[in-house]
Amino acid sequence: MTVRPARASSRDAILRVFAEHVAQRGYADTSLGDIAAELGLSKGTIVHHFRSKEALLGELHEAYFGRRFAEAEFILAELDDPVGRLVAMIYALLAAHRDDRAASLACLRELIRYFEGELNDFVRQQRVGYTQIVVDILADGARRGVLHTSDPRMTAFHIFGMCNYAWTWYQPDGSQSVEEIASRFAREILGGLAGDTEQGAALDDRIASAIATVQRAPGRLPAGVS
Repeated sequence: MTVRPARASSRDAILRVFAEHVAQRGYADTSLGDIAAELGLSKGTIVHHFRSKEALLGELHEAYFGRRFAEAEFILAELDDPVGRLVAMIYALLAAHRDDRAASLACLRELIRYFEGELNDFVRQQRVGYTQIVVDILADGARRGVLHTSDPRMTAFHIFGMCNYAWTWYQPDGSQSVEEIASRFAREILGGLAGDTEQGAALDDRIASAIATVQRAPGRLPAGVS
């Protein structure tokens, strides 16, 4: 195992390596001692910063969702039309599986642990708030007559189901890029929501514009960096 020298921001380094270990081994098999050894720190230093392994999991979730909310806020500020916003959110969700991969795997795969103990209320509020962003986009599209759904919340759950569980099959080195997968998902979803109003080159342009918008979001991890 290569020991990584700890830099000035030990907290950031600990969170990063913790995410990598949980992504590779699962939460139960992740050891604070292994993280400390990899970073050249003492286990006491990790406990000093985070108190416990569960507290580390909570801060990992907070940092992860902080990045997701920042992307969503940028999307809402940069794009006005509900179709473009929806495509951008689909791409942002899928791109996290590549660009924020370790944290995505750690947060999504270990979901059941967030419903126990002190993490429960915080995590639920974060997930409810993020879900509401997509619900509001769908409801706005329905009001404007460009998206056809009688139940924006249920439609949002459908979208999250498609995107969040991509961790079970997506491979960064697979035959299709995240951009290609996002385009396919967007076309299939919009085929039911937007009908014949979104077709051909016009839809291609909207998808390309939405993807480019997310890629310009400030503070976003570069492609392929986890």
